[in-house]
Amino acid sequence: MRNRAVLLLSTMLIVVSSGLAAAGLDGAPEETEMVAAAQVQPGNGTHPLCWIDIQAGNMEASQKFYSELFGWSIMAFGPDYAMFTPPAGLMGALTAKPEDLAQTRQGSTPYLYTPDFAGDVEALHALGLSFVQEPQNVSGANVTVFLDAAGTQYGLIDTAPQLPIPHLPPIFGGSEHPPAGTLWSIELYGGDFAQAKALFGERFGWGTLDTQPQYVMFDPGAGIGGVFQSHTAIIPSMPYIWVDDVRATLDRIAALGGIVEGEPVSLPGMGTFGYFNDPSGTAMGLIGP
Repeated sequence: MRNRAVLLLSTMLIVVSSGLAAAGLDGAPEETEMVAAAQVQPGNGTHPLCWIDIQAGNMEASQKFYSELFGWSIMAFGPDYAMFTPPAGLMGALTAKPEDLAQTRQGSTPYLYTPDFAGDVEALHALGLSFVQEPQNVSGANVTVFLDAAGTQYGLIDTAPQLPIPHLPPIFGGSEHPPAGTLWSIELYGGDFAQAKALFGERFGWGTLDTQPQYVMFDPGAGIGGVFQSHTAIIPSMPYIWVDDVRATLDRIAALGGIVEGEPVSLPGMGTFGYFNDPSGTAMGLIGP
């Protein structure tokens, strides 16, 4: 099933280019998003996040959920894979939970674009990192899935829906707000920040900025940015979606089969934040005014 998902991902990217804190973390939203008041220097833009897989054990319910709630355009390719396109920001796919990856706990997997696939794979091997999906060429695209030193899962691929990938600056504070439904930020478990900054900062060229002891902001210089966190390994990846009304969206989430995690949190000058699990149990975040 995993190989089929990789095949569809690679094919869809080629077609398109050519044509944390959530459950059980009381108080974490305040800490997580307050770090965003600082300004991180953008990276060099060579290795932006270009795609994200969101696990969907209940594929039919997940498609209905994201389509009706956030206005995502969704195109299904069989019973276990559906490509989604938000109004702006990161695009990706809903994927059935692969049986051969049952040991993984990650609900969403971000993919980095690479202009030097062979060189980056060699560098990952030199760092002693593990590969969940060995490097392979699928429909003309080179792709692999690896675990960083903290155990967070990432994809690496040498094609993208759009090149060059536009830089999407942080939406916190006085930044211009994106369209509702935009997947615009992500929180990732980084574990040992020295190792995270060595890989993503030095090898992949991301800008990073230490903020609070448990957070490091990052900006790849193209595509979306976000934060690394070191407090919650159980939620390695949490994408954030921009909405115009966080509380109203949380009310609709419950009606559409999701599970709301706590009350929305408003931070003056930054925005309002909410947390939920989608119908398949994947942890997600909301950002709004």
